[in-house]
Amino acid sequence: MKAYKVLGTTDDVTTCELCGKQELKGTVALMPLDADGNEDGEACYFGVSCAAKAAGWTLKEVRVGIKAAKEEALAEERARRIEEREAEKRAYNAWVAETYGSGATLKDAVQKHGVAGLWAQFRAAQAAPVVDEEPAEAAPFRETVLRVADEERTVRTELGDRVRTVKQLEAAHTKAVKAALVEMRRANLPAFEAAAKSAEDEALKSRGAWWVQEAAKRARNIARRAERGTTFGCTSAWASALKPLPKIRYTEEVPAYLVEIEPDHYATPEAAEQLALI
Repeated sequence: MKAYKVLGTTDDVTTCELCGKQELKGTVALMPLDADGNEDGEACYFGVSCAAKAAGWTLKEVRVGIKAAKEEALAEERARRIEEREAEKRAYNAWVAETYGSGATLKDAVQKHGVAGLWAQFRAAQAAPVVDEEPAEAAPFRETVLRVADEERTVRTELGDRVRTVKQLEAAHTKAVKAALVEMRRANLPAFEAAAKSAEDEALKSRGAWWVQEAAKRARNIARRAERGTTFGCTSAWASALKPLPKIRYTEEVPAYLVEIEPDHYATPEAAEQLALI
Protein backbone atom coordinates (compact mmCIF):
# COMPACT_ATOMS: atom_id res chain seq x y z
CA MET A 1 0.00 0.00 0.00
CA LYS A 2 1.32 3.47 -0.88
CA ALA A 3 2.57 5.61 1.99
CA TYR A 4 1.19 9.09 2.65
CA LYS A 5 1.65 12.00 5.00
CA VAL A 6 -1.06 14.46 6.03
CA LEU A 7 -0.57 18.01 4.77
CA GLY A 8 -3.70 19.32 6.45
CA THR A 9 -7.25 20.13 5.44
CA THR A 10 -8.60 22.52 2.84
CA ASP A 11 -11.95 23.81 1.66
CA ASP A 12 -10.55 24.84 -1.73
CA VAL A 13 -11.02 21.24 -2.94
CA THR A 14 -14.45 19.82 -2.10
CA THR A 15 -14.49 16.62 -4.18
CA CYS A 16 -13.11 13.33 -2.87
CA GLU A 17 -10.70 11.73 -5.34
CA LEU A 18 -11.47 8.22 -4.07
CA CYS A 19 -15.27 7.97 -3.97
CA GLY A 20 -16.01 11.00 -6.14
CA LYS A 21 -18.39 12.60 -3.63
CA GLN A 22 -18.78 16.30 -4.32
CA GLU A 23 -19.62 19.44 -2.35
CA LEU A 24 -17.87 18.27 0.81
CA LYS A 25 -17.25 20.88 3.49
CA GLY A 26 -13.54 20.20 3.03
CA THR A 27 -11.02 17.49 2.22
CA VAL A 28 -7.89 16.02 3.74
CA ALA A 29 -4.73 16.69 1.72
CA LEU A 30 -2.42 13.66 1.58
CA MET A 31 1.02 13.72 -0.02
CA PRO A 32 2.27 10.40 -1.48
CA LEU A 33 5.70 9.30 -0.27
CA ASP A 34 8.30 7.10 -1.90
CA ALA A 35 10.22 4.28 -0.23
CA ASP A 36 12.67 6.79 1.29
CA GLY A 37 9.92 8.95 2.78
CA ASN A 38 10.31 11.74 0.23
CA GLU A 39 7.37 13.44 -1.46
CA ASP A 40 6.39 11.55 -4.58
CA GLY A 41 4.01 13.31 -6.99
CA GLU A 42 1.23 15.75 -6.20
CA ALA A 43 -1.15 15.93 -3.26
CA CYS A 44 -4.36 13.90 -3.23
CA TYR A 45 -7.62 15.10 -1.67
CA PHE A 46 -10.05 12.81 0.13
CA GLY A 47 -12.89 12.92 2.58
CA VAL A 48 -11.89 11.84 6.08
CA SER A 49 -13.16 8.26 5.70
CA CYS A 50 -11.66 7.84 2.24
CA ALA A 51 -8.35 9.29 3.46
CA ALA A 52 -8.23 6.49 6.03
CA LYS A 53 -9.02 3.89 3.36
CA ALA A 54 -6.44 5.24 0.89
CA ALA A 55 -3.66 5.35 3.48
CA GLY A 56 -4.65 2.19 5.34
CA TRP A 57 -5.17 4.12 8.57
CA THR A 58 -7.93 4.32 11.16
CA LEU A 59 -10.09 7.42 11.46
CA LYS A 60 -8.30 8.24 14.68
CA GLU A 61 -4.93 8.13 12.93
CA VAL A 62 -6.24 10.49 10.25
CA ARG A 63 -7.45 12.93 12.93
CA VAL A 64 -4.10 12.69 14.72
CA GLY A 65 -2.33 13.43 11.42
CA ILE A 66 -4.58 16.44 10.76
CA LYS A 67 -3.92 17.79 14.25
CA ALA A 68 -0.16 17.28 13.86
CA ALA A 69 -0.19 19.06 10.48
CA LYS A 70 -2.10 22.00 12.00
CA GLU A 71 0.32 22.23 14.91
CA GLU A 72 3.29 22.11 12.53
CA ALA A 73 1.78 24.86 10.37
CA LEU A 74 1.07 27.01 13.43
CA ALA A 75 4.62 26.47 14.70
CA GLU A 76 6.03 27.50 11.33
CA GLU A 77 3.79 30.58 11.29
CA ARG A 78 4.89 31.54 14.82
CA ALA A 79 8.56 31.08 13.87
CA ARG A 80 8.04 33.21 10.75
CA ARG A 81 6.43 36.01 12.76
CA ILE A 82 9.19 35.91 15.38
CA GLU A 83 11.83 36.15 12.66
CA GLU A 84 9.96 39.07 11.06
CA ARG A 85 9.82 40.89 14.39
CA GLU A 86 13.53 40.29 15.01
CA ALA A 87 14.40 41.49 11.52
CA GLU A 88 12.29 44.60 12.04
CA LYS A 89 14.04 45.29 15.38
CA ARG A 90 17.44 44.98 13.70
CA ALA A 91 16.37 47.34 10.92
CA TYR A 92 14.92 49.78 13.50
CA ASN A 93 18.14 49.83 15.51
CA ALA A 94 20.17 50.45 12.36
CA TRP A 95 17.81 53.27 11.32
CA VAL A 96 17.99 54.91 14.76
CA ALA A 97 21.78 54.75 14.73
CA GLU A 98 21.92 56.25 11.24
CA THR A 99 19.30 58.94 11.93
CA TYR A 100 20.01 60.02 15.49
CA GLY A 101 23.37 58.47 16.26
CA SER A 102 23.92 57.73 19.94
CA GLY A 103 24.54 59.40 23.25
CA ALA A 104 22.92 62.76 23.99
CA THR A 105 21.45 63.17 20.51
CA LEU A 106 19.58 59.87 20.77
CA LYS A 107 18.48 60.66 24.32
CA ASP A 108 17.04 64.01 23.20
CA ALA A 109 15.17 62.30 20.36
CA VAL A 110 13.64 59.75 22.73
CA GLN A 111 12.57 62.50 25.15
CA LYS A 112 11.09 64.57 22.33
CA HIS A 113 9.30 61.88 20.33
CA GLY A 114 9.11 58.92 22.69
CA VAL A 115 9.93 55.35 21.69
CA ALA A 116 6.53 54.98 20.00
CA GLY A 117 7.19 58.14 18.02
CA LEU A 118 10.55 56.82 16.82
CA TRP A 119 8.93 53.57 15.74
CA ALA A 120 6.31 55.55 13.83
CA GLN A 121 9.05 57.52 12.07
CA PHE A 122 10.91 54.33 11.26
CA ARG A 123 7.86 52.65 9.75
CA ALA A 124 7.02 55.74 7.75
CA ALA A 125 10.59 55.80 6.41
CA GLN A 126 10.33 52.10 5.46
CA ALA A 127 7.08 52.57 3.59
CA ALA A 128 7.45 52.42 -0.16
CA PRO A 129 7.63 55.92 -1.62
CA VAL A 130 4.81 56.99 -3.88
CA VAL A 131 6.03 56.77 -7.44
CA ASP A 132 4.28 58.74 -10.12
CA GLU A 133 2.67 56.50 -12.67
CA GLU A 134 4.63 55.96 -15.84
CA PRO A 135 3.70 58.62 -18.40
CA ALA A 136 1.38 57.32 -21.03
CA GLU A 137 3.74 58.50 -23.77
CA ALA A 138 6.36 55.97 -22.60
CA ALA A 139 4.12 53.03 -23.50
CA PRO A 140 1.66 53.94 -26.27
CA PHE A 141 0.47 50.36 -26.86
CA ARG A 142 0.65 46.72 -25.77
CA GLU A 143 0.83 43.81 -28.23
CA THR A 144 0.66 40.06 -27.65
CA VAL A 145 0.85 37.23 -30.20
CA LEU A 146 -1.41 34.27 -29.33
CA ARG A 147 -1.17 30.78 -30.79
CA VAL A 148 -3.84 28.14 -30.19
CA ALA A 149 -3.56 24.92 -32.24
CA ASP A 150 -2.96 26.11 -35.82
CA GLU A 151 -4.41 29.57 -35.34
CA GLU A 152 -2.33 32.66 -34.62
CA ARG A 153 -3.73 36.03 -33.63
CA THR A 154 -2.15 39.35 -32.64
CA VAL A 155 -3.91 41.33 -29.93
CA ARG A 156 -2.98 45.02 -29.84
CA THR A 157 -4.30 47.59 -27.40
CA GLU A 158 -3.56 51.29 -27.88
CA LEU A 159 -4.08 54.43 -25.87
CA GLY A 160 -7.18 56.43 -26.56
CA ASP A 161 -10.73 57.10 -25.41
CA ARG A 162 -10.95 55.79 -21.84
CA VAL A 163 -7.48 54.23 -21.93
CA ARG A 164 -5.29 57.15 -20.92
CA THR A 165 -2.70 55.84 -18.46
CA VAL A 166 -0.28 52.92 -18.43
CA LYS A 167 -2.27 51.23 -15.68
CA GLN A 168 -5.46 51.46 -17.74
CA LEU A 169 -3.58 50.26 -20.81
CA GLU A 170 -2.28 47.17 -18.98
CA ALA A 171 -5.75 46.32 -17.63
CA ALA A 172 -7.45 46.80 -20.99
CA HIS A 173 -4.82 44.71 -22.80
CA THR A 174 -5.06 41.87 -20.26
CA LYS A 175 -8.84 41.83 -20.67
CA ALA A 176 -8.54 41.78 -24.46
CA VAL A 177 -6.00 38.92 -24.39
CA LYS A 178 -8.21 36.79 -22.13
CA ALA A 179 -11.25 37.39 -24.34
CA ALA A 180 -9.25 36.44 -27.45
CA LEU A 181 -7.97 33.25 -25.83
CA VAL A 182 -11.50 32.17 -24.90
CA GLU A 183 -12.68 32.79 -28.45
CA MET A 184 -9.73 30.97 -30.04
CA ARG A 185 -10.05 27.93 -27.76
CA ARG A 186 -13.73 27.57 -28.50
CA ALA A 187 -13.05 27.95 -32.21
CA ASN A 188 -10.56 25.06 -32.02
CA LEU A 189 -12.91 22.82 -30.04
CA PRO A 190 -13.44 20.33 -32.94
CA ALA A 191 -9.67 19.79 -33.17
CA PHE A 192 -9.39 19.25 -29.42
CA GLU A 193 -12.37 16.85 -29.44
CA ALA A 194 -10.80 14.87 -32.28
CA ALA A 195 -7.48 14.69 -30.41
CA ALA A 196 -9.26 13.54 -27.24
CA LYS A 197 -11.20 10.85 -29.14
CA SER A 198 -8.01 9.61 -30.78
CA ALA A 199 -6.19 9.46 -27.42
CA GLU A 200 -9.10 7.60 -25.80
CA ASP A 201 -9.18 5.06 -28.64
CA GLU A 202 -5.45 4.50 -28.21
CA ALA A 203 -5.96 4.08 -24.44
CA LEU A 204 -8.52 1.33 -25.06
CA LYS A 205 -5.96 -0.54 -27.15
CA SER A 206 -3.17 -0.11 -24.59
CA ARG A 207 -4.83 -0.72 -21.24
CA GLY A 208 -1.58 -1.74 -19.58
CA ALA A 209 0.32 1.44 -20.51
CA TRP A 210 -0.42 3.95 -17.75
CA TRP A 211 1.17 6.84 -19.65
CA VAL A 212 -1.25 6.29 -22.52
CA GLN A 213 -4.17 6.37 -20.06
CA GLU A 214 -2.85 9.58 -18.57
CA ALA A 215 -2.44 11.14 -22.00
CA ALA A 216 -6.07 10.29 -22.80
CA LYS A 217 -7.28 11.89 -19.57
CA ARG A 218 -5.21 14.97 -20.30
CA ALA A 219 -6.56 15.26 -23.85
CA ARG A 220 -10.15 14.97 -22.61
CA ASN A 221 -9.53 17.65 -19.96
CA ILE A 222 -8.13 19.96 -22.64
CA ALA A 223 -11.27 19.46 -24.74
CA ARG A 224 -13.52 20.17 -21.76
CA ARG A 225 -11.63 23.31 -20.87
CA ALA A 226 -11.65 24.46 -24.47
CA GLU A 227 -15.42 24.05 -24.44
CA ARG A 228 -15.59 26.33 -21.40
CA GLY A 229 -12.93 28.64 -22.82
CA THR A 230 -10.74 28.27 -19.74
CA THR A 231 -6.97 27.99 -19.50
CA PHE A 232 -5.12 24.73 -19.96
CA GLY A 233 -1.43 23.94 -19.78
CA CYS A 234 0.79 21.87 -22.02
CA THR A 235 -0.39 18.46 -23.19
CA SER A 236 2.27 16.53 -21.28
CA ALA A 237 0.92 13.74 -19.10
CA TRP A 238 3.20 14.99 -16.34
CA ALA A 239 2.16 18.64 -16.54
CA SER A 240 -0.17 18.24 -13.58
CA ALA A 241 2.88 17.63 -11.38
CA LEU A 242 3.84 21.27 -11.97
CA LYS A 243 0.56 22.65 -10.62
CA PRO A 244 0.85 24.55 -7.33
CA LEU A 245 -0.94 22.98 -4.40
CA PRO A 246 -4.22 24.60 -3.38
CA LYS A 247 -3.88 26.88 -0.41
CA ILE A 248 -4.37 24.96 2.82
CA ARG A 249 -6.02 26.93 5.55
CA TYR A 250 -5.49 26.19 9.20
CA THR A 251 -7.56 27.37 12.14
CA GLU A 252 -7.84 26.53 15.79
CA GLU A 253 -11.50 27.57 15.88
CA VAL A 254 -13.99 24.73 16.17
CA PRO A 255 -17.18 25.25 14.09
CA ALA A 256 -20.28 25.76 16.19
CA TYR A 257 -22.11 22.86 14.53
CA LEU A 258 -19.61 20.27 15.85
CA VAL A 259 -19.84 18.58 19.24
CA GLU A 260 -16.88 17.35 21.28
CA ILE A 261 -16.87 13.56 21.56
CA GLU A 262 -13.55 13.36 23.43
CA PRO A 263 -10.76 15.83 24.23
CA ASP A 264 -9.78 17.67 21.02
CA HIS A 265 -12.03 15.41 18.91
CA TYR A 266 -15.24 16.72 17.36
CA ALA A 267 -18.00 15.38 15.14
CA THR A 268 -21.38 16.37 13.76
CA PRO A 269 -24.38 15.61 15.99
CA GLU A 270 -25.40 12.76 13.66
CA ALA A 271 -21.94 11.19 13.71
CA ALA A 272 -21.74 11.61 17.47
CA GLU A 273 -25.00 9.71 17.88
CA GLN A 274 -23.71 6.88 15.68
CA LEU A 275 -20.45 6.71 17.64
CA ALA A 276 -22.38 6.55 20.87
CA LEU A 277 -24.19 3.47 19.60
CA ILE A 278 -20.98 1.57 18.81
